Formats: sequence, C-alpha cells, structure tokens
Amino acid sequence: RPGAPPPPTLPPTTPPPTTLPPTTPPPTTPPPPPSTRLMLSTPVPIVQGNYWYLPTYTCWVGSVPAGPGLEGPIAPQSTPQECMARCNQVPTCEGFIFGQRGPVNKCWLRKDVSLPNCTRHLGHIARDDSHYMKRSPFSPLPSSQPLIEFYMYRASAVGMFSKYEFGQINTANADGVLWYLQNEIVTEYSARPRCPRRFDISEIHRIKIRMRATDAQVAGTGMTFGPRWAYNRGFCDGRCFALNQCSGSADCASYFDKYGFGVGCNRFDSKYPWPDCETPAPNGVWYSLPLDGRCPGVPTGAPDCTWSWEDAGVVTLTEFEQLEPGEGSCCNGVCSKVWDNWSDKVATDHRIVLLKDLFRRKYPQYPDLQEPRCDFEHEKVYQNDPWPRLNPNLRDNF
Repeated sequence: RPGAPPPPTLPPTTPPPTTLPPTTPPPTTPPPPPSTRLMLSTPVPIVQGNYWYLPTYTCWVGSVPAGPGLEGPIAPQSTPQECMARCNQVPTCEGFIFGQRGPVNKCWLRKDVSLPNCTRHLGHIARDDSHYMKRSPFSPLPSSQPLIEFYMYRASAVGMFSKYEFGQINTANADGVLWYLQNEIVTEYSARPRCPRRFDISEIHRIKIRMRATDAQVAGTGMTFGPRWAYNRGFCDGRCFALNQCSGSADCASYFDKYGFGVGCNRFDSKYPWPDCETPAPNGVWYSLPLDGRCPGVPTGAPDCTWSWEDAGVVTLTEFEQLEPGEGSCCNGVCSKVWDNWSDKVATDHRIVLLKDLFRRKYPQYPDLQEPRCDFEHEKVYQNDPWPRLNPNLRDNF
C-alpha cells in the first residue's frame, strides 16, 4: 500500500490477479526513556516502570462482566491511571478493561490475555471499553546495530500524503511502487488501461529513511528487517496473503512484544506473503513502518526508536508520463507510451531507471543512496505458523 491512507493501497484489499551505506556508531549518550506513546491511541503515563499500550483489539476471553477475569468490577475509578496502578499492585494482572460508555468508569483486572485469541471490533467489548495490556519493559539502551539510510517510495492522491501522521503505512522501493502502479493504478490488474486512476492516485513521493534494528530482533531472528505487515487505514492486519487472507493484528502485537517496532519488508522474489507469483519487477520490495517505532533524528535502535524519516521530494504521474509521449495510455489529457508492455521485465526496468533519474534531476541536492537488501526470511520466524488467516473485511471480530 504505497498510497496515503485512506483509502488502503499496497497490497490490494480486493482479490489480487492470478498473476548499506556507511554505518554510524550508536550514540554514546543515553537516549530518553522508552516512549509512552500508545498503539493508535493517546498517551497514558508509565506506572511503576511497566510499558503499557491500548490495543485496537481485545485479547481477553469472555465479555467484560463475565469470563475468567482476575478481579472486577472494582469500585468505580476516576481515571484509567488508577485502574492501571491497581493492576500493577497485583502480580498476576496482565491488563485491565476500563468502561467508557457502558459501565462507565468501572475497572476489570484481567489475567487471561492470549495474543493468538486477540480480535477486533467485538461490539460492546471493543467499542465501549478501553483495553489496556501490559508488556515487558523495553530496554532504553541503544542497540549495537548499524544505521542504514535509504529511500522508500509511496504513491498517493493529491493532499493525502500529508493528511495523516506518517506511520502505520506501507511503502516500497522504486521497483515495488512502479509495479504497484502499472498493475493496479494505471491498468486494471495489467489487463487494460484505467482512467481515472484508481484511488485518484497522481503522485509518487520519495522518503529518506534512517533505520536501526533492535538487538533483540537481530539476536532472536538473525535478520535486520521484520515481517512486512499490511496496514489498512492505520490498523495492522498482520501478514496478508492471496485473496486478502490476513494473519491478524495479534500477529503484529506478538512480534512487536518480542522484538520491538522495527521496519518490515518483503521481497517480490520471495513470493511471500504477496505478491506470490512472478512479476516483471523481481527486485521489488514492499515495506511496513509501525508508528510506534518512529522517533526524531537518528534512531537509536531501542524498541520504540527504530526509524525516522525525511521528505525527499515528489513527482506527479503527469511528469513521469510526459517523459515518453505517445498513444499507449491516455488519462487526464496526457497520452504516454511509458506504460507500454507493463508485463515485460525489460520495459519495467526501463521505467525504474526513468523514475530514479526524474527524482535525481528534480532534486539534485539529495545524494544517491544504496538500497539495503531486504533480509526477511519467513521460515526463520513462521516455520510453524500459529496464526489463522482470515479476511479482515468479511468479519467483525478481527
């Protein structure tokens, strides 16, 4: 989804077709303490050193007044912080539920957190109450991993790139964004030209990324990058496969709890999770950028400070198409042959060169950066995959 949300883009939510630069040593001064930013929510202060977050799903068995809860309802609390403090006093408490619209200001402590059972949009549970979970404290120390700087790309409609906070999105390398454009945006899944362009996409943005992997991820998986999550309107739907079958947001949460909020990727040539077929852009890469890993300046590699970004320019589809005028594809008063032979590798390679050169000429102040290899191998993490695959658009409890 290299288009700005909403609407979702890379990868498609409709059924798909059948078809290092020099390193910088870690800073010597201690970084600030772990972020108190909550997942897709508003900040809640850290209490007694525990790191908390408010998930967009619930990971408890049963409903609020029923189910195997640890304690509750406690007498009405005036704030979630008081409920959190109570949970911190109970060693077996793993989280709490705070009533918002139903049983207002009442607090349930829970011990039955089960990440594989996490669901989303469960009626009263998810809509009317706040579900807080406790995760192990992250180390505030910087990692020993090298700093990596490179460019990502994202396609969007006019005004959409800057409309939302940058994070919880998917991006691509130049190969990946061009294949996405020629497969879904300027054609109807490579079948025939499409006009108007899908999602009104008309721009390609370039982003300069600085990233540093966590020591936990490198030690635990042997990889710099994590899985490429599919973000849909800011929600992490997990790993999404053909026919929009996704592993769910609990898959994301489980991985983040172990390894931190790192940058994810998938190579087209790995055919996992999507695209899962041969493409004319075999060197294509799609990325995922979790918002809770974003931090200002140079990332330290702490679990909540794995990447930062800088706007590195934008070109319009019209600018790109005017590089090769012709009659192959006409839209918005511009006819171009630049999209001819969209399923051909040689033609796609030519388009990749054209796009990179267009950015180079338009923004000469930006240097060429070496693209790192996407080293994620799913067998190292998901050899025995416990997460069921379901369509997030076809059921509420996701």
